[in-house]
Amino acid sequence: MEAIDRWRESLPEGAQVEAVTAAAVIGGGLLIGALTLTHRRRGFFAWAIPGAILGLGAVLLADVLLDTRNERIEEAEGRIAEELASLDPIARAQVLKSVSEQQLGAVFGS
Repeated sequence: MEAIDRWRESLPEGAQVEAVTAAAVIGGGLLIGALTLTHRRRGFFAWAIPGAILGLGAVLLADVLLDTRNERIEEAEGRIAEELASLDPIARAQVLKSVSEQQLGAVFGS
């Protein structure tokens, strides 16, 4: 429960409603799937509805996660741009070179 609370608090204000909606849709899909199991229904159409609902919930949740990620990237870009703007051009180039070498080393394992 604690991990869920931390995740919910890390979401931006607008995304919290979407995340709760996605969780509710996923929960509804699971509930309908459980009812289908208890009624021992078989066949494509018996499982198509719960599957579609679960898929919709997963798409909604993925949208929330991507929006949150994009917002964090934009915030980081803004902070970095402010810091770089306060440097002279040569210092800015040295910082960019150093950071890019570190990042490329981490990606390519050098």
